[in-house]
Amino acid sequence: MNLPTICRYTCFLLLISLACTSMQAQEPQQKKKEKAPLLSGVTVSADIVGFAMKAVGAKFANMEVGARINFRDKYFPAAELGIGDCHKDGAETGNSFSTTSPYMRFGMDYNFNKKHNGNRLFGLFRYGFSSFKYDISNDTFTDPTYGTSVPLRLDGEKATAQWLEFGAGVETKLWRFIRLGWSIRYKFRVSIKTPDEGKPYFIPGFGKNDSNGWGGTMNLVFDIGKGSFKSSKEKKNGKS
Repeated sequence: MNLPTICRYTCFLLLISLACTSMQAQEPQQKKKEKAPLLSGVTVSADIVGFAMKAVGAKFANMEVGARINFRDKYFPAAELGIGDCHKDGAETGNSFSTTSPYMRFGMDYNFNKKHNGNRLFGLFRYGFSSFKYDISNDTFTDPTYGTSVPLRLDGEKATAQWLEFGAGVETKLWRFIRLGWSIRYKFRVSIKTPDEGKPYFIPGFGKNDSNGWGGTMNLVFDIGKGSFKSSKEKKNGKS
């Protein structure tokens, strides 16, 4: 499976999700507005695109899982933990860069959908952090002072990075407690501390270390916990 194939599958799943959303939106509105309980459940998720990219041998991938607490079906404090993996050969410099390191994000999702119909429309914010190690090598490195060709080996270089993410997302119910969600995020780098010998090409969880930019996720989401909110209509029909 290659990246174009993954993109086609992603578009196919997105069409299914939009179809589900459309059908649920056509249901008659409840006469009485319902208020979700304070603790409406917990969700756990995994970004399936990152794992798919790693499986097909992409040069870089962020593989992550996440968890959120659902308050009033409106506020969702969130935590995301993952592993950033990158193995890249530079065409211009000839340097090879490699890292497999952890990262974490913490933040909040806010659900703008006022109806408890299984669909959610989010605004989101994240603070991201990674303390990581990386290797840089070049068998034909040219010494800038003497002009001689010598092997370059920088192993276990240490760096730390912080960034912020702002974005939006959608989430729709597929079946019972299973949901599918997408998010698009603008990532803004706040700080990075690196050694002078060699700058990292890739920051785990952030992406390429050259500028701020856009990113996204496609999550398989599971609603769990006794507090998972159900509307009166779902209870009447025996739905989860």
